[in-house]
Amino acid sequence: MGKRLLVLHGPNLNLLGEREGRQGGRLADLDAALMARATELGLELKVVQSNHEGVLIDTLHAERSRLDGVVVSPAGLFGSYSLMEALEAVGVPAIEVYLEALGDRESVVAEACAATIEGQGFDSYLEALERFASGDLTGELTGEDEESEEGEEEAELEEDEAEEGEEEEGEEEEGEEEEGGEVAAAGEDDDVVDATWAGEKDEVGGEPAGPEKTLGRRKQAVSREKSLALSPSRALARASDAPPKALVRSPGGATKTLGRKVEAPAASASPSKTLGRKAKGTPAADFLTRALVRQKIADRLAGRLTPAELATWARSKWTDVQRGAPAESGYRDMLEDSLQRLTLSTMPASKLSDSELVDMMTRLEG
Repeated sequence: MGKRLLVLHGPNLNLLGEREGRQGGRLADLDAALMARATELGLELKVVQSNHEGVLIDTLHAERSRLDGVVVSPAGLFGSYSLMEALEAVGVPAIEVYLEALGDRESVVAEACAATIEGQGFDSYLEALERFASGDLTGELTGEDEESEEGEEEAELEEDEAEEGEEEEGEEEEGEEEEGGEVAAAGEDDDVVDATWAGEKDEVGGEPAGPEKTLGRRKQAVSREKSLALSPSRALARASDAPPKALVRSPGGATKTLGRKVEAPAASASPSKTLGRKAKGTPAADFLTRALVRQKIADRLAGRLTPAELATWARSKWTDVQRGAPAESGYRDMLEDSLQRLTLSTMPASKLSDSELVDMMTRLEG
């Protein structure tokens, strides 16, 4: 369900365009344009026109619990304190519009509104609908903000490309290590065969292993250790499959094992690589929940946040949610409404007292 907006036309707008005799410039044409644009934006509208201030105020009171916003065109009631106080009392975000520029006149109603759009004819109303749809009631999220968003997207794209380059580099290094391991393993196989056959001959023939004899190739032992360091995983695999080796005694009496040393892989200093993109952190910090909003309100009540800091945070989160950021399931509408009220809480017309903040925390706990 889209946002529900109330459009209030002030006195004499029922005669819009009649005196000039213009076609397409009357109140019915304006209402038709509003309905068409609201449908495009996914908004629900209720439109009321009255020449009586009390009717406009009564309508605000009656519809207050079903509204997400108000578009008010005071016309001749621009100096109405009663209408201003009614907008403040219902506590719903409002945008003030005028078909023509106010000029030197000062609007009292503007004190209860997030913004005033004037002098654009029907477009004043249409722009107000677009602001409610986007969540940017003041119309400030343009220019620099859009450029900043584009810059962030470009930075993310460059980061992804750099990560893909690292992945390809890692694959090439692994391929080189495997090739080097295969070459070294080929040399090792020759040595293992020699050592195994020599050991078996001693056991079968019963010839003692004299101190002068050394089995296997001494010169190849160095290359064998190097190959183990280059490719420890391949060396371990081959060692586990090889038959038991014969034991011989060195001239000093120490027992030696023929074949590969299983402890050699510990000498490998090559850092392990993980393929794939680096984790960019958990989304928990950006996930909007009732508990997060309650915590921010508690920080504000405890003096850890100023009213302006709370409003800035709420506006940032509101904008993120409007752009599709995740929010607690089943409470999205409640969270949007709370963020909207906190965003406007620094304005005189919609300022929230401490007791009202406590009430909002209680409502978010339900």
